[in-house]
Amino acid sequence: MRKILTASVCLALAACSGTAPDQRVVQLAPNLPVAETVNGVPVPQELVDAFVRVKAPKADMTNADQRAEILRVLSDYVLLAEQAQRDKLLADPAFAANIEVARLSALANETMIRLQQQTPITDAALKAEYDAKVARLGKSEYDFGNLLFTNEDDALKAAGELVAGKAFAQVYEEWKGKAAQAKAISHISADQLPEQLGQALAQMKVGDFSRTPVKTQFGWHVFQLEAINPLTPPDFDKVKDDIRRGLQKKIGEERLAKLKQQAKIEYPPGSALPMAKPAAAPAAPAQPAPASKG
Repeated sequence: MRKILTASVCLALAACSGTAPDQRVVQLAPNLPVAETVNGVPVPQELVDAFVRVKAPKADMTNADQRAEILRVLSDYVLLAEQAQRDKLLADPAFAANIEVARLSALANETMIRLQQQTPITDAALKAEYDAKVARLGKSEYDFGNLLFTNEDDALKAAGELVAGKAFAQVYEEWKGKAAQAKAISHISADQLPEQLGQALAQMKVGDFSRTPVKTQFGWHVFQLEAINPLTPPDFDKVKDDIRRGLQKKIGEERLAKLKQQAKIEYPPGSALPMAKPAAAPAAPAQPAPASKG
């Protein structure tokens, strides 16, 4: 509850930031139904409902104790916001900047949600996306031991030892300390892997190893295919909601990308420009070193 209190008091104060003439502690439309009054400050039921949606979606507002707890938290917000006004805390630039970050973050998040909801997603669109995902998944999933190197020379040496006849398990143990990542990866489809790695696995038989390292955006992979398992995609109804969320996220990202293209963003002379976000390495469950196929 402490984290919720801290963040939400920031948002309450954010309404009083900037140059807006409205200095009310709670800045919602007047004449709304009131849930409680704190030192003469009305707390609208609309604010209570918003708190439940954003901060306590599992709360049962028909439960008297839970409703009382939420009203208590909101009254704490008002009391602390009033104290901030009395102490003129917003006159402190650092304090005001913290509040502005909270305000902008909340505004951006809520706006993104609205952007995502503005484009209706039909069941036909969901089914088409499901069919496309199933097609990309293929019919197999793979288990393989993987050594990922950021140094090509090390990758070539490790692969050379495999070609010379050394068992993969032995190469794995000897090189895992120098590798950027050493993992046994299981039950993963080609679609979940970097394209080059997925294509290489699709051409291999169980027990085959990479005779030369496979280059992806993450580095050089030296690996051995341990198993090929039939892949059964989940039923459409079980993943329908996940697909909807994925499409909504994509819609929001596309709208934001368009706003960025249309925006004029400038930086002071001599300042460092933002760098592109680096790609993250694919997550995979950590497991013991794979057994040798001989």
